[in-house]
Amino acid sequence: MNFSSISLAIIFALASLALFIFSTKKLSSSLKSLGDTKFKKILNFISKNNFMALIIGVFITTLIQSSDGAVALIMGLLAARFISLKVAIAFLLGANIGTATTSLIVSFQSSFAFTEYFILLMFIGVFGWILTKRTNWINIFLIILSIGMIFFSLKILSSSAVAIVKTDLFKKSIGAVGINPWLAFIFSFALTGILQSSSATVTLYQIVYAQSDNILPTNSAIALVLGSNVGTTITGLVVSFTSKNKNSQKIAIIWGITNLSISLLVLPFLYPLNFFETLITSIVDNSNKTLQLSIAHLLFNFILVGIYIWLIKYLEILVNKIIKDDNLTTNYQIILPYELINQNAFLALKSAKKALQEQARISKSGLMILEKYLNTGNYKLIDKYEELSNIIDETRRNIYNYLIKITSNNLSTEEAKIHLSLVLSSRSVDKIMTIGSRVILELKKVNDPKKPQKFILDNELILEIKNLLNITSKILDNVIFQLEEFSHERSIYINELKDDANNLSLEYAKTNIYRLKTNLSQKQLEFDFDYSRLLRAIERIIHHCQRIDQYIANEAIKIKINEPIELNYYDSI
Repeated sequence: MNFSSISLAIIFALASLALFIFSTKKLSSSLKSLGDTKFKKILNFISKNNFMALIIGVFITTLIQSSDGAVALIMGLLAARFISLKVAIAFLLGANIGTATTSLIVSFQSSFAFTEYFILLMFIGVFGWILTKRTNWINIFLIILSIGMIFFSLKILSSSAVAIVKTDLFKKSIGAVGINPWLAFIFSFALTGILQSSSATVTLYQIVYAQSDNILPTNSAIALVLGSNVGTTITGLVVSFTSKNKNSQKIAIIWGITNLSISLLVLPFLYPLNFFETLITSIVDNSNKTLQLSIAHLLFNFILVGIYIWLIKYLEILVNKIIKDDNLTTNYQIILPYELINQNAFLALKSAKKALQEQARISKSGLMILEKYLNTGNYKLIDKYEELSNIIDETRRNIYNYLIKITSNNLSTEEAKIHLSLVLSSRSVDKIMTIGSRVILELKKVNDPKKPQKFILDNELILEIKNLLNITSKILDNVIFQLEEFSHERSIYINELKDDANNLSLEYAKTNIYRLKTNLSQKQLEFDFDYSRLLRAIERIIHHCQRIDQYIANEAIKIKINEPIELNYYDSI
């Protein structure tokens, strides 16, 4: 491709660089959308040991072609507590190796003529994307289109660079940057921090170095690559300190420390010593300059991983001293990592589900308080119940807002079902606590003010309430397990318990009518105690527990594709 003027070559160079960055980002998002439902299995592999996490980190970053995206994913996983800090560090080290594969693609593109035909993938991707309607196939064709655009942008960038590097101004500029490897390192650090893409800057350096007619020395070209490795960590630091999540800040600091420390270790062997440069040129001669930088990039990251894979324990100790965790003021933790929303919708939904499970545990604590209040009549327990109810009310809004944010992604049909089930389940958890307050209101009517430890009710009636609350607790326990891992057998058991509770409630209601008719329990009327209202309240709590089980099983959800779903969160059920 020939250019009539240098200004036109610069415009095409900038446009192709922008297209390259966009293509890698699009490839990253499409691959993550395609692989959302597979991440549960991947997480199981990651959590086994550090070396497995390292391998998965290499694999995922190689696929999505974005170290920033991989690190953002690690931050989200760590913030959601899907993985430990040690595993996150190992995953991060693997991401460093994975991101070096982009430079290998560039070197292969310049070495093998057949890669030019990859541009045809754009044609296949566009028409496939237009003709298909299935979400998975749309993502597949977007991946094909992105790969085609990567090679297309590299072709234009390479052609425009040939014209640009021949100008006197560029030769002087590149000569000034390359006069000293340390200066080249600082320049690259700043440029990558601005562009926020090490893949783009390393690709640019490879093309310029290959076309610069020895104006840019090898040691300075390698220093540019090292600078891009450190510069890209700025993105992670900005994201983590914006989110104010301690775990995200820890992984961002480790990313910066590991890259900067190994760069400072290698740089002296570029200048004043030239051992590293000699090593690279002995592996790849000057006939393939792009491959030289690819190997330098890869070797740098292998050195980094080879050193720090054995120091993960000490990195964890160091970063825990730099970023100290807050002292927890509550036993309940609702963790909703916003970093995951743009990285992986499936994992974000999984985080919301864990938060909902924590809400259900809070509700279980509320039921235990109800039972204890019935046994002791202690008024202080009512205040504790109200505290838990307020936690549920506050976290309900947080979970709902988090779920609304997730809908900004293009959810698959399966993800849309999970999303709706979580929205509805959260409403039912809130109802459990609200209805429990009505049970307390009825019991307060017959709590003897002279003897707070005693209820002005028949022992038989108190025993009936205890029996129903005991069954309710069993149902809620099983619902909590369902939120962790759904089981059809457990769902059947929940239904059986619900039927037992309904039968008992009906039997108790009939028995109480007999009591009232025969004047055996006149105290209920004296204190305006409505036993039937209390029984209905417990039945409704059980009903909402069963609803959660049904929502999680997706039995109560029907979705019509392409039809908008409107939900009013504050509607009563």
